[in-house]
Amino acid sequence: MMNELSSDSEALMNRIIAKAAWLMHEGRIIRISDKMYYVVGRRNRHIVRVDNEKLSCTCDGFRERNVCSHVIAVSTMIKFGGGENFDEFVRNRVLRELKLLGRQPIR
Repeated sequence: MMNELSSDSEALMNRIIAKAAWLMHEGRIIRISDKMYYVVGRRNRHIVRVDNEKLSCTCDGFRERNVCSHVIAVSTMIKFGGGENFDEFVRNRVLRELKLLGRQPIR
């Protein structure tokens, strides 16, 4: 039973890490400020907050497991100094998404 749980946990972490890599690769993480990042997922949008180097996310996965792809992606970007040099296409996409944010609830 213990190996089965470990295997399930490992598979879950692999999926979370793969999604975090996808979020970064696709330019779906937007630095709003030093304390807040906007993350555009496949279906939802989330806010990742940084408070005294501790990250939290508005998604259900973070509330349930205290870890999610959004937090891992933002943490990785912060660690490697990324997130500040987006190309113009990504900037325009972010502006459109932020306009939509005012019309939709944050999840």
